[in-house]
Amino acid sequence: DLWLGSIRTHRAHRITSHPGVEIYAHFSPDGRRIAFTGQYDGGTDIYVMSVDGGAPMRLTFDPAGGARCIGWTPDGKDILFRSRRENPEGRNRLWKVSASGGRPVLLPIPQVEHAAMNQDGHRVAYVPVSAEWQHWFHYKGGQADDVWLADIEKKTFTRLTDWPGVDTTPCWVGNDLYFISERSGVANLYRLDVATRRVFPATHYTDYEVRYPSSDGKRIIFQHGNGLGIYDPATGASSDLVFDLDADRIHARPRRVPAAPAMNSAAIGPTGKRVVIEARGQILSVPAEHGDVRVLAPLPGSRSQYPVWSPDGKQIAFVSDRSGEDQVWVCAADGSGTPRQLTKDHKGPLDQLVWSPDGKWIAVGDREQRIMLVDVATGAVTLVAQGTMAGTYDDVNTSYRFSPDGKWLTYTLNAPNWNSVVYLYDIAGKKAVPVTSSEMSSYAPAFDTGGKYLVFLQDRQFDPIGGGASHFFFYDRVSRVSLVPLAASTPSPFLPEDDEEGATPSKPAETPKAPTQGTLPAVKVDLEGISGRIVDVPMPTANYQQVECVDGRILATALNDLPRMDQPDPGRQLVAYDLKKRQYTQLLGRLSGFEVSANHSKLLIENGKDLYIVDANTGPFTLGSGKVALDGIMLNVDPPAEWRQIFAEAWRIARDFFYDPNMHGLDWAAVRRKYEAWLPAVADRSDLNIVLGDMIAELNTGHAYVGGGDMDMGAPSVPMGYLGADLEAVPGANAYRIVRLLAGDGFDLSSRSPLLAPGVDVKPGDYILAVAGQPVRQDQDIQALLIGTAGHTISLTVNSKPTMDGARVVRVVPMASEAKARYYEWVAMKREYVRRQAGDAIGYIHIPDMGTGGLQEFTKHYYSNLNRDALIYDVRNNGGGYVSGMLLLQMASKPVSYSQPRYGHYWSRQDWGFRGYAAALCNENSGSDAEWFSDMFQRLKLGPVIGVHSWGGLVGSGGGYPLIDGGRIYIPNYGAWYDGKWVVEGTGATPDITVENDPADVLAGKDPQLDRAIAYLKEKLAKEPLPKLQHPPYPVKAGRN
Repeated sequence: DLWLGSIRTHRAHRITSHPGVEIYAHFSPDGRRIAFTGQYDGGTDIYVMSVDGGAPMRLTFDPAGGARCIGWTPDGKDILFRSRRENPEGRNRLWKVSASGGRPVLLPIPQVEHAAMNQDGHRVAYVPVSAEWQHWFHYKGGQADDVWLADIEKKTFTRLTDWPGVDTTPCWVGNDLYFISERSGVANLYRLDVATRRVFPATHYTDYEVRYPSSDGKRIIFQHGNGLGIYDPATGASSDLVFDLDADRIHARPRRVPAAPAMNSAAIGPTGKRVVIEARGQILSVPAEHGDVRVLAPLPGSRSQYPVWSPDGKQIAFVSDRSGEDQVWVCAADGSGTPRQLTKDHKGPLDQLVWSPDGKWIAVGDREQRIMLVDVATGAVTLVAQGTMAGTYDDVNTSYRFSPDGKWLTYTLNAPNWNSVVYLYDIAGKKAVPVTSSEMSSYAPAFDTGGKYLVFLQDRQFDPIGGGASHFFFYDRVSRVSLVPLAASTPSPFLPEDDEEGATPSKPAETPKAPTQGTLPAVKVDLEGISGRIVDVPMPTANYQQVECVDGRILATALNDLPRMDQPDPGRQLVAYDLKKRQYTQLLGRLSGFEVSANHSKLLIENGKDLYIVDANTGPFTLGSGKVALDGIMLNVDPPAEWRQIFAEAWRIARDFFYDPNMHGLDWAAVRRKYEAWLPAVADRSDLNIVLGDMIAELNTGHAYVGGGDMDMGAPSVPMGYLGADLEAVPGANAYRIVRLLAGDGFDLSSRSPLLAPGVDVKPGDYILAVAGQPVRQDQDIQALLIGTAGHTISLTVNSKPTMDGARVVRVVPMASEAKARYYEWVAMKREYVRRQAGDAIGYIHIPDMGTGGLQEFTKHYYSNLNRDALIYDVRNNGGGYVSGMLLLQMASKPVSYSQPRYGHYWSRQDWGFRGYAAALCNENSGSDAEWFSDMFQRLKLGPVIGVHSWGGLVGSGGGYPLIDGGRIYIPNYGAWYDGKWVVEGTGATPDITVENDPADVLAGKDPQLDRAIAYLKEKLAKEPLPKLQHPPYPVKAGRN
């Protein structure tokens, strides 16, 4: 919300109160109006309102959905804002819109993140590239901000700062330019003499950063730490500025929230009569049918996780940080008494708990790949095993299971070749033995209920699916269910059966059953030769995920489909194999997971946030009956207490998982104290994210992020419809002229402008006069008439002239997005740019990301260009991902042999390899895996990398660590190195040939970086032309022996 404060009285009052965001406010030059970014009407747009209050007026209908108010023109007629609208590269540009409404006008600056217009109305100080979005103090990578000066009348551009670090957010005081810089260590305000480019410090803070300066032409106000400050250029004095907000702090008030949406884990009771769940860091015992819902071991300001029942149902074990670190605790299942702490000295986050059938032990793992046994009586901890092969803190080993007698533990560890190996651990003897070979990956072990067998999954069915668009091969449905008899004398349950006439009926093989109540089976394990006793369970190959056993049956989940990069979890099905009937059955078509009760009589089925309890011996079923009633269960939440817990846990996660144990030399305890001092001022969950973001910014590392959490998400979004066209308002007429229609790329036909559909008969140069019967207006953006039209048939009134005389009506279905259409148009323009300069000898491939989209574009354009003499790989504006190795594997391949048929052209079995020359392009927006690509492209000597330093972030943070309220903290925990040196991090990939795209050249339609790549390859081909491929002379073999 926006507040209006008096510098004289220090009183302030709220002037907006909409559930959406109101931010980036700027006074008009006369001080009578305020322009700002708001979300009143389902978008993120520019609004204007009176300084005295009243209804805001919407000025933009931004198709990119992210207009950010920059300020006013000096005459007060227009409002400046930045937006990615109509930009296929995803770059922000500077626009202006009339304060009374109308079509926005693009200003002639190629890229703008921050800007301030001088009083002369034609000089604009601006920052073209900014690191503002990241949490990274002392950043000096490719996106480090610099201040430029543009003259929008002369279309000239001058770089004003070139310090390697961040110089950002300029503002004018007369003809003096002020900006923020970290050149003194802590971000402060500096003055720049535009004529001489000399820089002078203005403020001298050493505690917290200065940000976002803004001026009325006399003074400068700015953010200092978590408050405001003011600077007087005339005197050089700065001071903190404090306002009395008289806020009601509604977001900090205790409240009740529903438990079901916040549920993170659930465990079924020993007999299936109850379920214990964890939601919002609280533990609740919920009846399957009858009884009360009770909160167990409540303590505001702490987080409890991973509850599990004792075998007798009398206790609940759980993980809690109420002592200041994650430890294992137990409490009474009926909620009575005081929780008892078992572990004392553990540091780092713990994970799922498993209670042994005899009640003596609790197995627990952590994110450092340790598997531990906790003595329930004493709390003593025994380290069972610790793996070393883990890529990130996202890798959690929860594979541990107890034998039915509680004397053995099975688990998996990754071998040095990254294959998972199943182990058996003798608890009394404290000895572990591998059951499976590291030649294949084996995982998800479980004992049968009678203690005769160990069942697990193995990836060992490799039926290649070859060829296709990738010219390579892949595998699907590689896992099989395996079983090993634990005792050498126990036969396979799958031995052939033999029916004979006249023979004495043989006693049927005994199906393993769970022991009777109160007894545990004797489990005999013969370790010698155990791996040689592994047999197949006759279940079909699949992508199995989990296996468990009930009496006489093996239950497993399998993925319903081949995982896709954009959908890694396509859902699971539940299947069963009956050991006695030797019968395979699908039980349920879709679920998230399942658990077996301790007495093996019930199953807890998880399907998203819904829980169901069904009989363990069930046949095929659908979800319906047996649903656990979670609706209506409410939790008490104390936001300030929860914020303190989130802060402490986030600090610990950074301590425990930052890739450098020395924390880059920081006193991490001092960093905690520095930002903990801000917590009393936090009044909203978004405030907390700012505190967390600044705290992890101290790490001076990329991929440090924080996001999400329980906060008001504002107004619901209202989708925009798109025509896939460039339109311009016609001066003096209520009409929009069609400048260009976006044709798509021919692969994705949904990305083609609906105005190009056969029969619509609309072309560039025609005019749109009305949308859905509503006339277009000069004082309104045509996008205002397309709100909510995506996917719906609408009418357009069109004509070959900007009048209604002779107009006709056509009907089209607007697109839900035109981002792909604009991107494809941009790529087509680049390909044509290359063709004009190099003919057909050089091909052009843009890779937009290192994920699904990047692989799609690579597949479309790499193989179809293998006949070229040279290729340009463009990873500019590629934000990264994880597929660079896949691409480089193919790019680095060269055909080494060919085959010549009797008729037609030769061919190669290495038909994915490229024999020609190559070059790569990168820029400041090439990030993460895209800069890894750039660096490895050089190391593989595939050709030069051309452009400018990339972003500079190669310490990855994976999927992030989940916080108590659904937020996430991303701590950089794995760094890239090569040849004994950390690479790319902090500097970016260094191009072989540095070329900056001059703003004036870009405005003129040129691409100097691409020009340099074309020139290099043309010169290379001229000096070292590829040899012409020609098969040898046919041999003459007549008369030879």
